[in-house]
Amino acid sequence: MGFFHYTAAWIKGEILEAMIILAFGVLTIAAGFLFWRIGSTPSAKALLLPLVFTGLIYAAIGISMKFSNHKRMTDLEQSYHQDKSAFVKAEKQRVESFQYMYVISKLVATVFFAATLLLFWFTRNPNLHALGIGLTLFALSGLVVDYFSQERADIYYKAILETIQNLKQ
Repeated sequence: MGFFHYTAAWIKGEILEAMIILAFGVLTIAAGFLFWRIGSTPSAKALLLPLVFTGLIYAAIGISMKFSNHKRMTDLEQSYHQDKSAFVKAEKQRVESFQYMYVISKLVATVFFAATLLLFWFTRNPNLHALGIGLTLFALSGLVVDYFSQERADIYYKAILETIQNLKQ
């Protein structure tokens, strides 16, 4: 079993994550419309825009990830078979180049959670509360997605380092 097995596992995980993100986006959009249509309180009606907006962002991310990773799978497989050593080194650089994004997502989530608390503590406006719920939902789902993404990235990076070490021997 060669190194590409790890790459394929990485990509398959990304595709699964894309499908989950897309489903989450669609369900969030549906929830927004249901709160607006069936809800009887101003707070329920106010959830329409924050939930639809959050859902649209996640649906777009999911669709983009799904298609880009399917294309990436064939491109990477060709690159791997052309020059295995160069492929592994390029993958090392690629993985290192996006590690900072996990820190950024945690910072954004922290800011969104704090903003939600402030909106709930200092306002009585249902629209601002709904905005806070949208921010929290966005932050929480982002943390969940990045939790699994970072775990896969760490496993993949470890395999890259082991493969590079084996190539040197």
